[in-house]
Amino acid sequence: MLLTLVSPQETIFEWEVEKVTIPTDLGIITVLPQHAPLWSIVQPGILSFVPKEKQENLLKKADFLFQDEQIHLSIWWWTLYVDWTDLVVLVSDITANPETDEETLEAMKKQLEKDIQEIRLKWDIESIEKSYLALQKLTADLRLKKMRHG
Repeated sequence: MLLTLVSPQETIFEWEVEKVTIPTDLGIITVLPQHAPLWSIVQPGILSFVPKEKQENLLKKADFLFQDEQIHLSIWWWTLYVDWTDLVVLVSDITANPETDEETLEAMKKQLEKDIQEIRLKWDIESIEKSYLALQKLTADLRLKKMRHG
């Protein structure tokens, strides 16, 4: 199955994969080759996939977390489409290796949680939704960071 990761600006990469696990509005799903057609909203979280062939040169260049035969990435929301042979994932942001240290990410997460409490008092639904998505992405970056160093 061909996995294509796309941002609004460019195709990030295309890779032949054995399976992909991705957070969606339906929950975390695993897509295998010959998956029935599906469209879904992607949620912020960790996208994991098993490459069909281990392309060492690409793994080294991109600084991916390659653990348990899988590559793990932190993604932000958007959409995905799968048909029998292809999975296209459109994401608004993707992180292979968070540059920020764990302590700073934890502090940013606590501050964002505090900000969300203040926004909720104003009943600004759009701002609340955007803040929750940002919190989910920040949490995914933190999980990825811990996976890299845990």
